Amino acid sequence: MKKYIVLVFAVFLLSCESLFMKPQPENTPNSIFDQVWTFVNEKYAFFEYKNVDWKQIYNKYQSRIRDNMSDEELFQVCYDMLYELKDEHTNLISKFNVSRNPEVFLDYPENYSIDLLNRNYFKGRTQIVSPFSYFDFGDVAYFRYDSFIDSISDEALDYILEKAKTKKGLILDVRNNGGGAVINIDKLASRFISDTTLLGTEFHKNGPGKNDFVVEKSEIYPAKDVETYLDKPLVILTNRGCYSATNMFAAFMKGLQNVKLIGGKTGGGGGLPTATELSNGWILRVSGSITLDRNGFNIENGVEPDMKIDMSKADMDKGKDTILEEAMRVIGQN
Repeated sequence: MKKYIVLVFAVFLLSCESLFMKPQPENTPNSIFDQVWTFVNEKYAFFEYKNVDWKQIYNKYQSRIRDNMSDEELFQVCYDMLYELKDEHTNLISKFNVSRNPEVFLDYPENYSIDLLNRNYFKGRTQIVSPFSYFDFGDVAYFRYDSFIDSISDEALDYILEKAKTKKGLILDVRNNGGGAVINIDKLASRFISDTTLLGTEFHKNGPGKNDFVVEKSEIYPAKDVETYLDKPLVILTNRGCYSATNMFAAFMKGLQNVKLIGGKTGGGGGLPTATELSNGWILRVSGSITLDRNGFNIENGVEPDMKIDMSKADMDKGKDTILEEAMRVIGQN
């Protein structure tokens, strides 16, 4: 009798499991398409800011879905749909392709050439102070940070800032820095402030509704027991290739005492990505937050420099980096 009761109870549990467990999505083209659209619909942060009618876009692309389409064909439809968002932080990732949106960088001057710098300015004499490269222009110290992916050590910053204290000013070149780890924003920016400073306000998507956001203030604290650089000019060189974490760094630094941004408008990317795995193994990530700078400006489409300078082809043909030259001129005036 006891065995019979246990068996009945086990059958009941299995029945309840099938009754209450959420059914797994199918791997059909229609299901995958709906998973993509739904995740974006619930998690994407910039519909209102970009004036995007996502339901209308669903109707536009759902009509292209067929039961017998290949994975590549399905991926391309989803790719085209996501492209409507004009967001380089929104990507669909499969084994054979990654969706992206380079449009955010187009129609802007390059405003940077490492070959030009190496041939006409550095000539093999830069110091590698990992993750930075450093160059002594005499009265001006210059250092370059290629990627916020690269971890910043206190030792490297101490070395560069100690050198810079004997100069008239310091240039930080972040042109074509495509972003990386947000923690490195704090690590770098904390060396240039003396008080706790508001980085900005972040609105994180926390529900399926278009206005479901939780608000968070983000602050950076001044560095302690390390070298700082507070009393002399700091010029940051920017261009459209400054994306994501670099864009946030530029937004934070703009307006600080003794700091100027010179060059081109940054590339934007003000939303922190959030991601999911689809039932077929593809990864989808979208911009899941909005960042406003300390003045309430949405930085999704980029940060304007204090002084806009473009590198003309004529100057580049002469081996001249007009953005770097302007930075040295500004520092020389002090």
